[in-house]
Amino acid sequence: MTESIKAITDFLFIEDNIEEIKRSDLLIVLCNNMMSDMANKIDYLFKSNKINEDTKIIISGANGSLDMHLEKECFRLVEILNHDYGYDKSLFTLEEDATNIYENLLYCKRYIDSFDKYENIIVMASAFALRRVKMCACHLEYPIDKMNLIGTVGPRNISKEDWYKSDIAKERVFGEIERIGKYLNKGDLDI
Repeated sequence: MTESIKAITDFLFIEDNIEEIKRSDLLIVLCNNMMSDMANKIDYLFKSNKINEDTKIIISGANGSLDMHLEKECFRLVEILNHDYGYDKSLFTLEEDATNIYENLLYCKRYIDSFDKYENIIVMASAFALRRVKMCACHLEYPIDKMNLIGTVGPRNISKEDWYKSDIAKERVFGEIERIGKYLNKGDLDI
C-alpha cells in the first residue's frame, strides 16, 4: 500500500471495531444499496446484545427509489429484517425523506429530539462515507463523543482493505473526497 493510498484510507475509513462497541440505546442506519450487509450487521448487533428491543432504531433513506423506481431504501431494509431475520417492524422508526447523508442526519434529529435521554449511539453507513457522516453529525451537533461508527460494504467491495484494487471502487472513493469538499463549501459539515 502506497503512502497516498494509506492516507486516503486512514482519512475516510474510520469504522469502529463492531466487537468492541458497547451496548447502545440508539442506532441510526443511513440506508444505501448494501441491504444484505446492513441487515447482517443489525442482526449481529441484536444477537451480541449491542442493541435490544429497548434500543431506539431509526432507519433513514429514500434514495434507492429516486432513479430506479424502487421502494424507498428504509422500507426495503425493514422488509428484509422482518422477512429474513424475523424482527418485528415495530422495532424500527422509519425516516423516508432523506436523499443524502446530511439529510439523513438532519431528518433523524426530528425523532431523536423526541426520545428520552440516550447515552451511546451507533451510526451505520457506507464504510467509505463514514468521515462525511462524522463531519455532518458534528455540524448538526450530535454528541460525537457518544457515537460509534459501523461501515457497510457491498458487492463492489469498497472496503478499507480493497478499495484501491478496483476502478469502480476508486471512482467512488475519490468521489467521496470530492463530496466532502462540496458539503464543506455548502456549510453542511464541520472539520
